[in-house]
Amino acid sequence: MVESAKKFLRKVPIPICGLILGIVSLGNLLYSLGYATIGTIYCVLGSLLMILVILKIIFTMKHALSTLDDPIIASVSPTFTMALMVICVFLDRIFTNAAWINVLWIGAVILHFILMIYFVAVHIFPTKIELEHIYPSWFITFVGIGVIPNTSQLFINELGKIVFWVALFFYLLLLPILIKRITKSKEMPESTIPLLTIMTAPGSLCLAGYISMGGHLYMPLVVFLLILSQCIYGIVVVNLYKIMQVTFYPSYAAFTFPLVISATALVKVKPLFAEKVGLTSLLNILSTFELLLAVAIVSYVFIRYCIFLFQRENNTKKVELN
Repeated sequence: MVESAKKFLRKVPIPICGLILGIVSLGNLLYSLGYATIGTIYCVLGSLLMILVILKIIFTMKHALSTLDDPIIASVSPTFTMALMVICVFLDRIFTNAAWINVLWIGAVILHFILMIYFVAVHIFPTKIELEHIYPSWFITFVGIGVIPNTSQLFINELGKIVFWVALFFYLLLLPILIKRITKSKEMPESTIPLLTIMTAPGSLCLAGYISMGGHLYMPLVVFLLILSQCIYGIVVVNLYKIMQVTFYPSYAAFTFPLVISATALVKVKPLFAEKVGLTSLLNILSTFELLLAVAIVSYVFIRYCIFLFQRENNTKKVELN
């Protein structure tokens, strides 16, 4: 029985953390909009999946660590720490001001930077990086720290204010490189196609984080990030159906958080333009659409993951992320 459990845990892919991040972020967003029950359900589902990942790390640590030898999986592994930070926001609603949640959040932040350093040390410095080696998942590694300012107001807000500018720097540095990668070097393994959706995430993540920090906002920066992130979102959504035609891979998790954070950024930005009636109406329409799409896609990917995890062993080889 123990061996059977370990076999199941080995089957749980590290990229599932991206789905967890999307589910819990959606739950927090729905909760903030007044949908407390459904929001809590999503947060609980994501937290249960996180427990599964933690059990995988504890009981199959050698196998879990070996997956980080794959540069794609290593680049998406920070979704684990990003998801932990977002779960801390959910936990703080239940155990208000509990010291252990602060410790968990700080631990997630530290581990996130460790994963960044690991990726650079193992998958960048020792090798000669060509354009085709770069994937949208690099945004997770370097701009994923944008989750820190999105959650730090409950923990260490000053840290969030510093990290925001680091995340923004990496976003503006990587964006032209990845645009060139996608447009000039179009060949990508099928299992990495869902990662294209990640292109829509970092701009919205930076925008939501900037607003979440509070204080005086430089509106030209807000407008710049809003327009940039929504333009990329539009391009991705137009191609979303085509992208989702690929066979299911654990990388399907990439469909979730980018759509959720785009909706989140719009919800956060709307009050800033409350006096502009026409613009507010447009933002209301866009945010409603993006929220509904996020709910649909996150729920769909969750179902597909359940099918993947519990399907018979002789089918799993078709969907393993290599």
